[in-house]
Amino acid sequence: MALSFLDKLKEVDITKAKDALSDVSASISKISDGVSNAISNLTNNQDESKDEKSVATINKSEDTDIEEVDAEVVEKEGSKMLQVMDWAFEKAQGNIPGFGTSHEMAQRYLEENGTVSAAIDKLINWQITSAATTGFVTNLGGLATMPITLPANIAGVMAIQLRMIGAIAEMGGWHENTEEKKTAMYLCLLGSQAGNVLSKTASQFAIKFGMASLKKLPGTVLTKINQRVGFRLLTKFGEKGLVNIHKLIPIIGGIVGGTIDALSTYAIAQAAKAFFLDDIINFEKQEKIEATKIHLLINLAQVDNNYDVEEKFLIKSIIEGLNISPQVRKSLLHDVEHPKRFEVDLTPFKEDLVLSSSTLHVLCQVANIGGITPVEKIYINQIGKQMGCDENTINLLMP
Repeated sequence: MALSFLDKLKEVDITKAKDALSDVSASISKISDGVSNAISNLTNNQDESKDEKSVATINKSEDTDIEEVDAEVVEKEGSKMLQVMDWAFEKAQGNIPGFGTSHEMAQRYLEENGTVSAAIDKLINWQITSAATTGFVTNLGGLATMPITLPANIAGVMAIQLRMIGAIAEMGGWHENTEEKKTAMYLCLLGSQAGNVLSKTASQFAIKFGMASLKKLPGTVLTKINQRVGFRLLTKFGEKGLVNIHKLIPIIGGIVGGTIDALSTYAIAQAAKAFFLDDIINFEKQEKIEATKIHLLINLAQVDNNYDVEEKFLIKSIIEGLNISPQVRKSLLHDVEHPKRFEVDLTPFKEDLVLSSSTLHVLCQVANIGGITPVEKIYINQIGKQMGCDENTINLLMP
């Protein structure tokens, strides 16, 4: 990041971009008008007082558990986001031009890699590193009829993530598209927060995190889970700045969105493996891994002794888009504003080549926004070796 990444974005007027950065940075720390800016087509057949209550409650939800949010608002706003999720699910299950179906994807990776474990690892790596995850969505159509307006590439990433989840489900033997499978796939989109939504919505039913537990649930409870997932995603996409960043500065929004997608994919895949392959998942550990990734980004931003407001804004935007608890989010946002050289535990990364290589990929991509510096290369090289990556892997990932 030798040069400001804004200097590299020739299409953006620098003065206007900096003004926009200032405005959006303020909204990240305290959500105010994000929902009204991000949601342009909310249905207007509700009375005005209920709409004001919905917006106020969504804004409040940033720092509170979903259990403290008005159930009526969760149902109403979650149902709106659920329509977008259903759109993404339909596209993910269909034959996406140039991508094929989830079943075809699963079969291809199994044939190329032999075992389910190896196939899933390759699939996750492709998902994280592929540059084509969002460009296809302009040809899919149907978003204009949604009650919530999202940039096409955000909705498209959701479709691609659901396609990856669907392929993992196929590899686990879950071929039939049941309501329980759809709910499980939606929960996976929350990554490390999936268990929280499931346990608090269906605690009287759920015995184990997995498909077996969902099969025990009545349809009404599955609907509630879907709505809560929708509400979680709404608070991630709607009022947190990712949509606003896309509207104000589309190029920067693409950078932030791509980084969030890469950081989140591993946690999403782990949740899918827990549901469809009966893997054991430690959600607390997953959340700590997400926090470690952010600390690595903060450390990276400081290695050149030039930790500026634009880098703070970028990392804050990434934090706001991650599926983490409000407590962890608040702590990480504090760390951005009060940086130090954070000590990081890389043990989980040493144990998982996919996790280590995907994290290095993100570090390299962020560092290269304004042109990677020699000192940043040295730092990334050191982190890669501490994670157990060999020299060849590090060199392949390095810009």
